Amino acid sequence: MTDEIDVQATAAGLRQAVGQVKRRLRNRASDLSAPESSVLSRLDRNGPDSIAGLARWDQVTPQTMGATVAALESQGYIERHPDPHDGRRFLLSLTASGSAKVRDIRDAATADIAAALREHLSPDEIRLIHDAAPVIERVAQFL
Repeated sequence: MTDEIDVQATAAGLRQAVGQVKRRLRNRASDLSAPESSVLSRLDRNGPDSIAGLARWDQVTPQTMGATVAALESQGYIERHPDPHDGRRFLLSLTASGSAKVRDIRDAATADIAAALREHLSPDEIRLIHDAAPVIERVAQFL
């Protein structure tokens, strides 16, 4: 079947569609900047991490990440704890307020997507997206 389908064009279409959804959600999601939102999401998914670890994930310098972390700390969303394995380092983790913020952002994004599905797509189109979502997630695992 892949012989009949232009895989390159399919990949380009998927990248474009996912990028557009991501940009539109980011632009309306919250009062946080994209880097701040990324850090909160990363800490929520992966647990505590250092500034250097977060910087590697987001492909920025530790200095840039330090500014993002400072902003999140000042808002009460993250806190520092000594690293139990290396006394020279600190690990960052979400506060209860930070966890609630991540939930609020995700809930709002989910509600926006659900509203768009309900208002603009047919039941067959919704079923198609429902069936494709796990496959798209599998693609993400290989990137």
